[in-house]
Amino acid sequence: MSKKQLATLFLCSLIYWIVGNGLLPLLPVYAGQLGAAPSVIGSYLSIVYLGLAMGAILVGWLSDKFQRRKIMLIINGLLAVPVCWLMGRVTNIWYLTALTAGLWFLGGVALTLLSILTGLFAEKTKRGKYFGILLMAAPLGSLIGGLMTGPIADRWGYPILFSFISVFMILFPLIALLLEDKIVLPARSTLEKNFGGKTKLGSGFIFLFIASIIIYTIPFLGQLGRSLSMNKLGFVAAAISRTAAIGGAVALPIPPLIGWLSDRVERKRCLALCYLAGTVSLLILSASASLWHFCLSISLLAVLMQTSRAVGSALVSDLVPPASLGRGISLFTATSWIGGIIGFGATGFAIQNLGMFFTLIIGACLPLAAMVLLIP
Repeated sequence: MSKKQLATLFLCSLIYWIVGNGLLPLLPVYAGQLGAAPSVIGSYLSIVYLGLAMGAILVGWLSDKFQRRKIMLIINGLLAVPVCWLMGRVTNIWYLTALTAGLWFLGGVALTLLSILTGLFAEKTKRGKYFGILLMAAPLGSLIGGLMTGPIADRWGYPILFSFISVFMILFPLIALLLEDKIVLPARSTLEKNFGGKTKLGSGFIFLFIASIIIYTIPFLGQLGRSLSMNKLGFVAAAISRTAAIGGAVALPIPPLIGWLSDRVERKRCLALCYLAGTVSLLILSASASLWHFCLSISLLAVLMQTSRAVGSALVSDLVPPASLGRGISLFTATSWIGGIIGFGATGFAIQNLGMFFTLIIGACLPLAAMVLLIP
C-alpha cells in the first residue's frame, strides 16, 4: 500500500470518527432535552445503531458486486452534509431518531468501505499494522470531537453545533477524490468452495462474528451509562464530551501497537487481551463518582473498541478469501453496530428496571463469554 493511499484512508476515516465520537456522548443529553426518558433514549440509540449495522452489511454486497468503492464514498459524503444540518432543527425525539439513524447509516457505509479498501491493498504480513493505523483515527476522532462538540453545545446550543458539523463534513468527499480503487475478480480456488453460488466464509469466521457481537455491547453499555451517570451527577456537556476526548488521547497509540503485535503473535491472543479491558472498564464505571473515574473507564472502553476492531479486521482478512473480503469485512464491521443495537437497547431498559450498578456488573461478565468463543 502506498503512503498516499494509507494517508487518504486515514483522513477519510478520521472525519467520520470526529463527527461520530464527538456527537455520541451528547446525543443522550440532547434526546433528554427533547423529553425522552432513559428507556426511550436507549431505544433511540439502538435504532441509530441499527442504521449503522444496515449500512455496514449492505455495502459489503455492493462493494463485491459493483467494485465502485471510490464513487460510493464521494456520494456518501455529499449526502451526509444536509443530514447533519437537519439534526440541529428537530423538535421531537422521533425526527431526531430518523435523522441520526440516517447519518449513522452513512457512517457504517463509509467506514466499511474504507476497511475493505485497506484489506484489499494491505500486504498479508502488514495487515495488523495497517488496520491499526487506520483505526487510530477512532481515538483521535474522540480526542478532537470531544474537545470540539461539548464547548460549542454549551456556548451556542445544539443548532449551531450541527451547522458546524455539516460544514465540516464537506471535507469528506473532497478527500475521497484522492483515493485509489481496486477491482477484484471473483476467481475460485480449492479454498473457495461454492455453496448456492456463494463463497463460504468458514466456521472460524462464524465464531469470531458471534464473539464480536457480544464484546461490542460493552462499549455502548459503558457510553450510555457514562452519559446518564454524569448527567445525574450534574456534569455539564463539556465535561461529558471531555471524557471522550481524554479516552481518545489515551487510546491513540494503542491500535497500531496491538496491530503490529498481532502480525507477530497469534491474533486471537491479542483479541483476548483486548476483551479483558471491557470487564475492567465496567467495574470501574460501576463505582465512578469523580471526573477522573469516568475518564479512566472510557479510556479502557476506547482501547477495547479500537484494538479489537483493528486485530479482528486483520484476522478476517486472513480467514476470508479475497473474492469475499467485502462481505466478510462488512459483516465483521457490522458486529460493532449490532453490539450497539443490543447494548443501547438493553442498557436503557436494564438501568430503568435494575439500576445502574447491577446493569454494569452484569455487563462486566460478558467479555469472559466472548473469550471462550475465541478458543475454537
